[in-house]
Amino acid sequence: MESSSKAQVNQWFDNSEKVLQNMEFLPEYEVQIIQKEIKKRQKLNYEFSNSSANSEITIDEIEGTYSIIGLNQNKEQNPYNGFLHLIKLGENRVTAEWVIGGEQTQIGVGFYHNETLAINFSYEGELENKPHIFKGVVVYKFLNETILTGFWSEKHGNDDYLGFEEGRRLTDAESISYQARMN
Repeated sequence: MESSSKAQVNQWFDNSEKVLQNMEFLPEYEVQIIQKEIKKRQKLNYEFSNSSANSEITIDEIEGTYSIIGLNQNKEQNPYNGFLHLIKLGENRVTAEWVIGGEQTQIGVGFYHNETLAINFSYEGELENKPHIFKGVVVYKFLNETILTGFWSEKHGNDDYLGFEEGRRLTDAESISYQARMN
């Protein structure tokens, strides 16, 4: 019988692949980015060992940059991809910054406890052709120091649906490349 940790990583990978089911909503270059990311996640799924999931993950270990792919909080579950950057603020507190599709920036502050990270986030957008600040909450579960899985909801989203987001911590080389692009 498969361990619950391995089952969670399998589910993480399956959820990551769901984004490709709705790729007609994405430009070709984003589809290529997601396809490359899925290959990296497939390797992580294959290499996952129970020993990496059985130790407690500390807040220091979650600090870093993650490649994220997700599905929006709507009936169509429109896919998106981007990056999440987590910085430790205190013993249980973090600040978060998302860059979605290379364009939209979201910020948040949250707390970490028992491999779970809850963050209140906000971003600027438009509602009925007027500037608006959107707010919401995201909850992530860390399956190990590299893999996170989460769900989110925002005030003006469709209450019948949740957004989903799956993340993979970037390697040091990938993180340096990401930071260079952002500066």
